[in-house]
Amino acid sequence: MDDNKMRKRIRLASLCLLASLLGASPLVLAAPSEVKADLSPTGNVALGRSLDAIIADNERPFYGLVALMQGGNIVYLKGNTYQEGTPPTLDSRFMLASQSKMITAALVMQAVADGQFTLDDKVNPYLKAAGLASYDERITIDQLLSHSSGIAPQDKANRFAPGSDFQYSNLGYQVLAQLLEAQYQQSFASLVNRFLASHGVSGIRAQLGAQQGLIQGIEIGSGEPMEYEVQMNLLPGGGMTGTASGLLNYLRVLHGGNLLPDAQYQAMITPRMLRPHRWSSLYYGYGVQVNLQGIKEYSHSGYLPGYQSLSLSYPEHDTYLVVLENASWPLDDMDKVFGLHDKLRLALQDALLQGSKNKAASQGQSRL
Repeated sequence: MDDNKMRKRIRLASLCLLASLLGASPLVLAAPSEVKADLSPTGNVALGRSLDAIIADNERPFYGLVALMQGGNIVYLKGNTYQEGTPPTLDSRFMLASQSKMITAALVMQAVADGQFTLDDKVNPYLKAAGLASYDERITIDQLLSHSSGIAPQDKANRFAPGSDFQYSNLGYQVLAQLLEAQYQQSFASLVNRFLASHGVSGIRAQLGAQQGLIQGIEIGSGEPMEYEVQMNLLPGGGMTGTASGLLNYLRVLHGGNLLPDAQYQAMITPRMLRPHRWSSLYYGYGVQVNLQGIKEYSHSGYLPGYQSLSLSYPEHDTYLVVLENASWPLDDMDKVFGLHDKLRLALQDALLQGSKNKAASQGQSRL
């Protein structure tokens, strides 16, 4: 992209939707077994104003989409764009980056439910049986899922004793995809797409090769527009694409629906390894970050050149938030990259906690 194009007038188109106020048709998704939404319409208005202010006052521009769903309805939606034309919508397609791991992990857990393997199984016997390269003999499926395997590229020593430490690994999720392909004798992309479709989840796609229909991603600094030819080494851990509506649907079906049998779901969200993180005490389960301080939260972030994202799930409040950006900021300043996401997260947590207090107080008064 030439400098003139980058420097020409930036057209910032914004939309802010509070569905409960404007009477717009809400996005209604499959209801979980029990709805525990704590924010009142008044609380949603206050939260919407808070989120607006955070985005407006942030130290760097926001290009992308923020969508908040509660009780199956979209209660907040904001999209900004640097491009000419309309802002991104719920159906705009982004690279999901590492949020892909939430989907790969769920597919592995479904394979466990299907009896294809157990979490304690060693990985190498399956790889060798399929004629694939093997790794450290001690590595288990559990350790690949929880980033505790220490897996290293082939012909290199393991980074640490499997199960003894945490080290984020895209390679580990690539190996998990190889296991799935070997056991089911189907391509990983086909397995993902069929799994999601069988649970009514649309808008998320696993596809090798050129990615079609993406909202244009820009790498801030270089000004380069990003195009992706996804290979198998990226797809399981960072190469899927999705829309905000698709990702919200997935989160709600995963945490509040019936995506997995309960035993496998509980295993997926169980804290496994303490993960060093800017949020302090954060654990990693299988494909999800787990925070049990203050309010029960499941999350994941994603980053690829041109795209960065965050998803937050509060199933006890039937509340889900996604942030999808089609611009990436240099990783040498993590506050600039993810500071906005962190502020949005804290505002939502505060609103949910206050909503719970208000609800409890109201119920207490009704008993008097």
